Amino acid sequence: MLPALWAYIGFLGIIWFTWLQVTLFDIRFARDSIFERICKALQLAAMVGFASAGSRFTTRVQPENVWAFQSLSLILGGSRLLLALQYTVNAVFLRRRMIPAARGVSIIAGMQFVSSLTYLLMYYAFRPREGVNPYIWTVWFVLFGVEMWVVMGTSSATPGIGLQDTHLNTRMGLLTLIIIGEGVISVTRLVNRTVGPGGWTKWSFVHILGVTTSVYFLWQAYFDLSPRRVLGKYSQQIWAQLHFPFHVVLILLLEGSQILALSLDITLKLRYLAETILWACEDPRPRPDYAIRILRATIVDMEIDYSRGAVNEQITISRILDDLPNHPLCPSRRTGQVPIARDMLSDLVGNVTAALFSTMRIMPSNHPDPGRLSSEQLLRGYVALLEFVYVYYFAVASLSMMFFGAFVLLARRHTLRRCMGISAAARVSLGMLLGSLMSFSRHFPLVYSFMTSPAILYAFTLTLFMGELLAMHWGRKGCLDPSADESHSVADGPAFGPVPEPRRTDAGKRSTLKSPWRTPFFTILSFLHEPSSPVQSYPYTKGRKKGGQRGSATI
Repeated sequence: MLPALWAYIGFLGIIWFTWLQVTLFDIRFARDSIFERICKALQLAAMVGFASAGSRFTTRVQPENVWAFQSLSLILGGSRLLLALQYTVNAVFLRRRMIPAARGVSIIAGMQFVSSLTYLLMYYAFRPREGVNPYIWTVWFVLFGVEMWVVMGTSSATPGIGLQDTHLNTRMGLLTLIIIGEGVISVTRLVNRTVGPGGWTKWSFVHILGVTTSVYFLWQAYFDLSPRRVLGKYSQQIWAQLHFPFHVVLILLLEGSQILALSLDITLKLRYLAETILWACEDPRPRPDYAIRILRATIVDMEIDYSRGAVNEQITISRILDDLPNHPLCPSRRTGQVPIARDMLSDLVGNVTAALFSTMRIMPSNHPDPGRLSSEQLLRGYVALLEFVYVYYFAVASLSMMFFGAFVLLARRHTLRRCMGISAAARVSLGMLLGSLMSFSRHFPLVYSFMTSPAILYAFTLTLFMGELLAMHWGRKGCLDPSADESHSVADGPAFGPVPEPRRTDAGKRSTLKSPWRTPFFTILSFLHEPSSPVQSYPYTKGRKKGGQRGSATI
């Protein structure tokens, strides 16, 4: 289970860091042109290539999946080579007008070229004949870090190509919104799996409400902490770099809440099955044929989709139900008589459990054969899986609150340092409280009781709600800066340090701060990128068409 989780995070990192490199280029240099559109098509093809190899990505390079790592290495090399070409084109057209900026862009282009060669050479490191190191793919993440720090560091140290006057924060916020949107889509899938078969019940409503409210408060908590001003040079980089682990935590959190909700639905169905079996043996006892018919109807009402990997379980369940009339259904009143039917009912519960989990696509990586395990062993195996989900769910929930605390310090939405410190400390404390719930995993009865209760879905929701109440309280106390919500322009000044005073003209009139789109760098790019039609042509043309309007369109 743990290797599967790390493989998921690793593959997500490959996609995320590739997206980051493309974003760092687009927010400063991208213009609408034939060249840029061709590059966008190639970048989209790279993402499709990642998806084609993702199903075979694991934490260990093995002979049967070595081709996936070779494909990923080639795609990574091609994507960085394309970025090197794009940076080179910009450096060529900047070298005569902005020498420092051209020098910085050239450094980034050279780094991207060296990085692409490294990825391409790693293709030969994945040869299965030469005894591949199973963890050699982790070198990719070293390269990801080098690429990110070189691009951000060079950009910050070079005048004219910094990240402060860009919409990097907006890009990060949009990707976060997409991830939260995937959480909303998962809620619709949850409704189809739990409500679709038998309709709404009070418990299905409670479960879906718990997942929905957690998604909503996640959205509210993040965007309430988004910066409304231009961040400082270093805080901008920290804000962007923290979003990779934050996005990983966010995805795992949304997936974990969905699994917990599905597990609660399975628990209810198994509880109904157990109550039906106990009812068949209570006084006054029903006729055996009637009790078996009710038992069969209870399983049918679950509407198990056996085609999702539960065909063997379906055969076993049918065989047990057909054989039950041939044996006494309940223990005799004579002491010491243990009927065969008890073992059959135990096997029935075990196979129904396996079928339900398979239907919900919740299976351990080493899916056991139910026919070789007893009912108790089978239940223990699936409970161990849910225990793992429980631990990682509250681990990522705790980390998410820690990230919110860090975002409070970076965004500096509070006017007073005291308020900012209290807000950050409160979120960190709530994160530690969520992390302490992982200690329940040492006591199996306690974990089982908590995991079979809807309260587990509302633990994180209530934590986020407490954070929002705290924000509202300090907002009424005057801790929040109202001007930060009135304008999203960069004229508000940096987040770290004092807000700069507006400039005054010679006539003494008040004027706003200089717009970043009028800096020398963007002025030159606006001069170079002239449209010849409503859709701009290739931006790097000599001269300027008469009557053409100056402007740019960022992709």
